[in-house]
Amino acid sequence: MRPRLRLKLRLARPLVATGALLLTFGCAVGPDFKRPQPESPSSWSPAASSASADAPSPARSDAPFDGRDWWTVFRDPLLDRLVEEANAQNLDLQTAALRIAAARAQREQAGGKLYPEVSGFGTAARTRLSENGILGSSGGGSSGGGAPSPLTNLFQVGFDALWELDLWGGTRRGVEAATADVESAERARNEAQASLCAEVARAYLSVRGAERQRAIARENIETEQRLLALVDSQKRAGLASQSEVAAQATQLRAAQAQLPTLEQALALARSQVAQLLALPPGALNERLAAPAAVAALPPEVPVGLPGELLRRRPDVRRREAELHAAAARVGVNEAKLFPSVTLAAAGGLQATHASDLTDWASRFWFGGALISVPIFQGGQLQAQVKLAGIDAQRAALAYRQTVLGAFHDADNALVAYGYEQQHAAALDKQLADARRSRDLARERWQSGLAAFIDVLDAQRVVEQTEQQLEQSTLAASINLVALFKALGGGWDEEEHAGR
Repeated sequence: MRPRLRLKLRLARPLVATGALLLTFGCAVGPDFKRPQPESPSSWSPAASSASADAPSPARSDAPFDGRDWWTVFRDPLLDRLVEEANAQNLDLQTAALRIAAARAQREQAGGKLYPEVSGFGTAARTRLSENGILGSSGGGSSGGGAPSPLTNLFQVGFDALWELDLWGGTRRGVEAATADVESAERARNEAQASLCAEVARAYLSVRGAERQRAIARENIETEQRLLALVDSQKRAGLASQSEVAAQATQLRAAQAQLPTLEQALALARSQVAQLLALPPGALNERLAAPAAVAALPPEVPVGLPGELLRRRPDVRRREAELHAAAARVGVNEAKLFPSVTLAAAGGLQATHASDLTDWASRFWFGGALISVPIFQGGQLQAQVKLAGIDAQRAALAYRQTVLGAFHDADNALVAYGYEQQHAAALDKQLADARRSRDLARERWQSGLAAFIDVLDAQRVVEQTEQQLEQSTLAASINLVALFKALGGGWDEEEHAGR
């Protein structure tokens, strides 16, 4: 028996070798993914170029953009620390990291299908066969002692293996799709990180802007109080009327009425920063209590050329990975249209007595191949291929839409940033003129050459212009944040490489 067993084993080995050869050199159905090369404008739009060129300061340049730590342009150590803490603590980023881990586990699961499935087993069973069944009828009704016993024992230990050959590359396409899913999850995390950095900076700048507007409002209230005292003293001296006192009191109340709104804006901005850092409300109030002025805008902002956006923007790269995955899944479904070959093998030891398991005669083995050919499934397989193709087309359209949106986002951010600078510069000049006009109105009123209403109007213009200038200065800073985000800043590919 031993030579016969060796002969059978020698005959079984070619099956395994053939399977390995087919797995290695088998074709892969479905389209091979090619990275899209969308057309990109050679320069920014005329509106973006005009807004940047006409802006007095700062200006933009076409130098390459490096936005990994763009928030440092505000030269605020507290902002730097808040961004760092947000990257470590934000719950959305932690969720995105878990999605990456899940995608990598799914890739490992898909890759495992390329290899045989091997399982070990061991059984110990006692069986009683019916005496009125096959066992009973085989004895012919004789009462001799040669009839087999209906009770049997069976002991087995061994293994079995199954290996579905990837003849048409369906499994390899599945691994390719899963790998693209991992990249998509990584790009989604980068996208979330870029948004988080921008949101932290925007909320922090809003805190500083609300503080500055509150300070201006308090200064205006003090000015209005001094002016009311002055008018009241002149009324007692007979140099002012009661109506002038009432008008000034009304203006004071108007200035005081602005404070609650500004306090509310400040509290909400502080709360937003805390939420982005995954902290409870009020957790950052002490750290944000000391007012700080918003840093001046940088003298020059390197924005690069429009074509560079496609490799910097994580949302574009995420869409590209999704397109890759969708294209690979077309091949996964096309492979189901073709025959499949599964190699099977089993072996071990089998005996009716446990003490006989170690005997050479207790060995058994099996080896063979199963070929499955799809003949009729009611069009289900063809429909799956069609659906996969439609998904790929949708992914291609989503990629094009994201690319187009990226160009518009960056161009619009340039327009908003440039024109807001011009707006702030005009307001700064307007404020200087308004203050001179107010001072002249006060001098003329004190000299009896003008009515007090002229002073009130001039003071009102100063207060409104101060608030508008502060709002415009804050808007320019926030527009700069939006520009950095639109250019794809806020994440570092090297930081997450290999994770």
